[in-house]
Amino acid sequence: MKSMKLVGMVLLVACISLTSCSPEDGKDGLPGAQGPQGEQGIQGPQGEQGPQGEAGQDGADGQDGQDGQDGQGFDEMTQYGSITLNLSGTRPDGEAFEDSNIFKFTALQADELILNSISIDDTDPDNTLYGFIVQRFLTAPDHVSNNSKIYFELGFTNIGESSEEFLGGQVDIIDYAVIGADNKFFEIFDSYSNPGVGVSDFEFTNLVFNAEDNNHLTFSYSFMVTAAENDSGHELTVSGDVDVYLLEQITP
Repeated sequence: MKSMKLVGMVLLVACISLTSCSPEDGKDGLPGAQGPQGEQGIQGPQGEQGPQGEAGQDGADGQDGQDGQDGQGFDEMTQYGSITLNLSGTRPDGEAFEDSNIFKFTALQADELILNSISIDDTDPDNTLYGFIVQRFLTAPDHVSNNSKIYFELGFTNIGESSEEFLGGQVDIIDYAVIGADNKFFEIFDSYSNPGVGVSDFEFTNLVFNAEDNNHLTFSYSFMVTAAENDSGHELTVSGDVDVYLLEQITP
């Protein structure tokens, strides 16, 4: 009996010894092979568009391009000088206006050149008579359209002398449109004479004629026209400058 108890105690001690031992952990093994890639997930919904950004500053202006060439015939039709026209008054609708333009085109066909000419009569030993006819178009004339023009026919005696005198004349403004900034226009198609009805303060100043310089004629002009005698329906002031070269016709 004693032997049995002794054996039991030995076994108990042995069991306690085995369970109380703490053996050291072993080294990590080699990594395993990578597994296959999983399937791509479903794409999420698109987000809302963000607000528009502020506009950037304008870039600097580029350099001006080169001037284009004048059209064919331009030099020929403008070589004989020009006439400026200034108008001041009231439109037919009651609005005040001021208008300026330059008439610089000369018709070059032979039967039109008489409208850019001079005649001189010195048969009177005491007086030399000068007759000037000057016509200029606003644009290149074609006798179908673009026929807006201004016309002078003037007579003087003894230009450049103390006895110089203005004998009279006529100024025509033909088929000319006064166009306002509001895109409204009216037409002037009038003839003004001195002496004449409704025309006053007819003046020519700074008159110079030089026959030695290709019949170069320059002067300034101004006059008033009553409402009844011009197409604006109101009093009109007309003024401007003439700087032209005139032709002289020769005949057999």
